[in-house]
Amino acid sequence: MKNELILLCHAATHAMKAGFFPTLDDPIEQLERPRLSALASAYVPDRVITSPSLAAVETGQAFGVGMSTDAQWSDLDHGRWHGRSLKEIYDEEADALSAWLSEPDSAVHGGESLEALQARVRSALDTQRHSGVTLISTHAIVVKVALAVVLEAPLAGVYKMDLEPLSAITLTRSDDTWRLRYKPLV
Repeated sequence: MKNELILLCHAATHAMKAGFFPTLDDPIEQLERPRLSALASAYVPDRVITSPSLAAVETGQAFGVGMSTDAQWSDLDHGRWHGRSLKEIYDEEADALSAWLSEPDSAVHGGESLEALQARVRSALDTQRHSGVTLISTHAIVVKVALAVVLEAPLAGVYKMDLEPLSAITLTRSDDTWRLRYKPLV
């Protein structure tokens, strides 16, 4: 049984480009739509699963196949920092921001730690048993954590990963083991 999972970082939002923590209702930027069309011709999934965020849903819609949302693929819960600028957080809570950016167990914002996100992502990966190709439209931090889970890498390694909007990784499942797969788009 072929089981392939494409983890796609959703298209860019204004909040991302302006340095704000995301909210659930941030739409993708209009300039991203042509890139989505090109991407939709490169990937042909059997199904799409998205995070509940508007940006992830809008990204997933570009593929024109059956789509559902799954909260397990939601962004990290940023607690009281939702919708606020990084500059504002830095000015008011520099030590807390520094801890959050370097300690996987930190949840100083009152939301979710990377360790909690890792447990959620591990559970989400365990439940992906569909045959065929599933595309997950989600958030960069979720993709980074999934990569750490699959590679059995230290969680702090996510701080050394940069994934741009519309970046993707492909995972294949054999028995109960996920593997990272790189393949050319053309």
